Amino acid sequence: MRPNITITIPTPYLPLDEYCRLTGMPIGTAREMVRDGRLPIQPKGNKPRALVEINMEALTVRALSECHISLQA
Repeated sequence: MRPNITITIPTPYLPLDEYCRLTGMPIGTAREMVRDGRLPIQPKGNKPRALVEINMEALTVRALSECHISLQA
């Protein structure tokens, strides 16, 4: 029997500046990663000048899928 592991993501979306503060990534690098799709963001809809927020849930799922483990959402 395989163990179940629960992962809690306290903040599903982080503003870009807070993501950079937590990870130590320069803001310019993060903006480039958003532009080329390496960092997933919350859709802005009809507000192109809205705050850029990093989708932490998508990043977590991506990281876990690269570990070749079975996921259930």
